[in-house]
Amino acid sequence: MDLMNLLRSAEALLYEIVSWLIFYPLTFWRCVRHPVRMMIYAERELTDPPEEQFVDTVSPPLFLFLTLVIAHLFQMNIGVAQPELSGVLSDDRNLLLFRAVIFSLLPLLVGIQRVHQKNQKLTRSTLRPAFYSQCYLAAPFTLSLDMALMIGQLDHAWSSITAWTLFLSGLIWYLGALTEWFVVHGPMRRLRGFALSLGTVLVGGLIALAVLIPVALVTVSTR
Repeated sequence: MDLMNLLRSAEALLYEIVSWLIFYPLTFWRCVRHPVRMMIYAERELTDPPEEQFVDTVSPPLFLFLTLVIAHLFQMNIGVAQPELSGVLSDDRNLLLFRAVIFSLLPLLVGIQRVHQKNQKLTRSTLRPAFYSQCYLAAPFTLSLDMALMIGQLDHAWSSITAWTLFLSGLIWYLGALTEWFVVHGPMRRLRGFALSLGTVLVGGLIALAVLIPVALVTVSTR
């Protein structure tokens, strides 16, 4: 009986992983092409029964995490020098989880603003729809930022220009999509929506630095 349960679990896991090969790129394309539509889709899907949610896409938090995994694999294969980490972050799995938390700050901040705009009490239930929808938006921006940082470390003449192009393209796309989100769901004027979007990115960056700097001082040792 235990063997059959194990085989069924392995079957479900294998199918889930293989299905990502199809639904991850489809989800990524839809997020880049129609970001606001995908955010609306994410909130709507959470109203369905659990077994019927995100049947034609990758769920938003998992989508963000898989994006970080892809960036991590890319980093391991382009020859970028890696700092030596100690403690819990020396394990790649813990490092990926830590990075996922850091890059989830933007969805969290926007989610909190969304709950406040709707005059709702901040709870797990009220925060989840906005957080899920913002994970779809954050993933492409996260990938562009991560790849820009990695490419910028390469010793090539084109690396600096490519890195800045990737970063600025991702930032402009993210700010534009987030501004549109605030305008549609605020509702508010576009200038105020842009100001909120820019402020959210700046605050998220500052919080991330406040977390990363102490961790770096503790865990990073010079080669």
